[in-house]
Order: sequence, then structure tokens, then C-alpha cells
Amino acid sequence: MLRVALVGAGGMARHYRRAYTTLPEVEWSVAIDLDPGQLELCRQEGAKKIGTDFSLALAPEIDLVDVSTPNHLHEAQAVEALAAGKHVLLQKPIANTLESADRILAAAAQSRGILGMYMSSYANPLVWEIKKIIDGGFLGKIQSIRARDSHRGGLSTKAGPNNWRGSKQQTGGGAFVQLSIHAINLMQWWLDSPITEIFAFSDNRCCPNIGGDDVTVAVTKFASGAFGTFDSGYASEGLSREIYGTEGLVRLIHEDKDIEIQLDRPFKGDFLDYTTPNKPQLFAGPKFDLQDTNNPHNPQRMFVEAIRAGRPPFMSGAMGRRDLAVVSAAYASSQPPMMPVKLPPPGPMI
Repeated sequence: MLRVALVGAGGMARHYRRAYTTLPEVEWSVAIDLDPGQLELCRQEGAKKIGTDFSLALAPEIDLVDVSTPNHLHEAQAVEALAAGKHVLLQKPIANTLESADRILAAAAQSRGILGMYMSSYANPLVWEIKKIIDGGFLGKIQSIRARDSHRGGLSTKAGPNNWRGSKQQTGGGAFVQLSIHAINLMQWWLDSPITEIFAFSDNRCCPNIGGDDVTVAVTKFASGAFGTFDSGYASEGLSREIYGTEGLVRLIHEDKDIEIQLDRPFKGDFLDYTTPNKPQLFAGPKFDLQDTNNPHNPQRMFVEAIRAGRPPFMSGAMGRRDLAVVSAAYASSQPPMMPVKLPPPGPMI
């Protein structure tokens, strides 16, 4: 039996926490949060114990600590859990600073526990279909990519002590670190190529209660030679991923629910059957739920399986650090003298 402590049971965790009640040989032992309403919901949903004290996650019987708290709390909580020998699944971004990320990785290197990143994108079956299209050479040579991650939540964000997104320091930035980090991670995995150079424009134009940027647009270069643009915001809508190659294109659109394909040859995957070469074809994607542990690509399921198999996690802490380095370089490039920033080659991703 693998016993789980969920730290930060509200926020993003609301969308996936019940997965710990359906994974085989997994017990949701404790939910930890400062919101009594969320704790009561967790109790109703299956948490064996609820509380407000992080020390509950360090109890001897706990095997896995899921850290889904605000960014600035990640370092202290992850380091303490790893020092106690726990496996740690860490919500993106890995931390609010690269220095904090490095200390988390150092703790992981000394721990008998495994450190992994929770990235929700991979629960979408279409993400894996696109990977098959790219790896199968159906797009030819990748020329460029585009990704947009934006919503208007910043316009209605209220000021107050509980608004950690109102602090640039606590967040580690703004919209770009919170939203575009999804696409930064995904595109590097799809292309199997790290980002090597980036330049960005970044500003807060509309959201006074967001501490960092509410709009950022970045241009990147990948090690493969492909170019990319990443666009994020808290004051306008839009979520999409686009990949363009010499033999076709793929567009994940409509909040990642649908996919448009145009290829030079037919493609048949697990869900897609493209039969109209050189003509665009739109497919509705399969429905998926972050709580669904029957999905082989459910992030918690993949992490638990890695623990049991004694293998590295699908998304490692090193990958989380790499993604944060890209974000940090984008922010640095947007400051005077406003120059592109080259990123050093990332180390091993294990």
C-alpha cells in the first residue's frame, strides 16, 4: 500500500485529488490545507485524515507527498519531504526561483525518494497522438511552433493577503511562469529538443492585482533549429498548440479539445484516422478527466507506476528545472538592454 499526503488540497488539486481514491494499492492518507471548506470536501471525497499542519505529511507511514501549494512554498516543503525519504510529486513550476529549484534537486539527489513533476497536459490523449505524428516523421522537418496559454482571470483577481499571485516574488513572475510553462514543457518533449535561445516582451498592462506580467510573448530557438513563439496572458482568452513542418501541420485547438491535421500522407493512430492527404481535417478529441486513473497517462498513475518499478519518473525534477530556466531567461531578456538570452545545454533529465 502506497500512502499519500496531499499538501495544498484546493486550487489545481481540486481537479485531480480524487485520483488517489481509485489508484490500486494507494491510500489517500491525509489532506493538508488552510481552507477548512476544502478539507471537509477532501474528507467527503475519501481522505482518511485532514489537517492544516505540514508535519502530517512527514509521518512515518506516509510514502508519497503531493505538493500542490503556491510556488514560493515548494522549496521548503519538497526539501523537507525528500529529507524524510518521501517520494515527492511537485506541481509546476518546480519553484519560484532557479536557486530554489537547485536546492530541491540537491535534496532529491540525497533522498531515497523519487522527485517528479505534475504536468496536467499529458492526461490528454491527443498529446500522445501528436507525439506519434512527429516521431513517425509525418510532419517532415519541423520548421516552427506556436503556443498560446491565456485566460481573463487576472481581470477579476482581487487584492488581499491570500492572493499569492499578486506577488511577483512568490509566483516567480506572472502569466508566463504560471501558464506558458505548460507549453514550454510540452513542446520540448514533442520535438525532443531543448530550447536554446529566447527573447521576450513582457508587461502588466491590464491586471493591477497580478504582481508580475499579465502578457508575455516570447520567440525561441530549439536545438533542432526550429523556431517557436509562446504567448501568455491574464487579460485575454485563448489556448492552442501548433506545429508546422515541411510535410504537414498539427493544431491542437478549442482549449486542447480538438485537433486539426494536414499531412502529405494518411495517418492512423489510437484515436485519429486521417485519410485526406494535403487537405485539412478536423477531429474532436476524446473526452478525458484528470481524475481518471484508467487513463494510462494519468500523471499520478504514471508517477506511482514509476515508484513501484524503481524507474525514473516520466517528468523528472530536472525537467522542471529546465523549464523554469527557459521562463527565467525569457524574463531576463525582456529587461534592459533587451537582448536574446542563450540557455546552456540542460544536463541529464533524470
